Amino acid sequence: MSNLIIIGVGPGDPDLISVKGKRAIEECQVIVGWGSVIDRFNDIIGRKEVIKLSYKKESEGLEKASKLEKQGIKVCVLDHGDPGVSDWQFIDKLRLYFEKVSIIPGISVVNAALDELGEDLGRNCFVTLHVRGEIDKFLKDIINCLEMERGVLVNPEPYPDGPQRVAKFLLNNNINAKIIVLENLTLSTFSRSEFTSTSLSTSDRKFSDLSIMHVKRIDRNKS
Repeated sequence: MSNLIIIGVGPGDPDLISVKGKRAIEECQVIVGWGSVIDRFNDIIGRKEVIKLSYKKESEGLEKASKLEKQGIKVCVLDHGDPGVSDWQFIDKLRLYFEKVSIIPGISVVNAALDELGEDLGRNCFVTLHVRGEIDKFLKDIINCLEMERGVLVNPEPYPDGPQRVAKFLLNNNINAKIIVLENLTLSTFSRSEFTSTSLSTSDRKFSDLSIMHVKRIDRNKS
């Protein structure tokens, strides 16, 4: 196995990490990741070396981790949710620094949201706006899914008004929708709020950056 392991640590509740993922953290010598993710597992990490990433110093942190990996040190990257769900830009960047990686899957926020909503992925689409650039392209994917008469799970942009931005986009495209916003899924601070496109677009509420939305088109003939 490669010395670099990417671990999907789940949607928030640290108890939802897999047994294999927890064991990998215990066996790794260096832990890499965003501070908000790493801090969930301080009791397992203990006194291991930790490299916390930030947007301004992301490359610097990965370069340091790469040098350690080349010295034969076992490095683990902790990734929120599951690495295969809406995090391809980060995973692609890791592959620039490390020749080989292995991935331990985790529970994604999509799984948690579907269970909370009583929905099935087969009846829904998933669109992420947690991307750098090309936001318009992904916003159009929401419309494409709604045109197929499916519900849409949307990771809004990670801003306090991220859900409002989606609602305004829907209104600008003459789409009336029922919207459920789930914040901090699996955590003690979890909340569930229901809106229409109109009520959400005018809301001054500030949402958590750990939010996911469910959008379902309302029949044009219904109020």
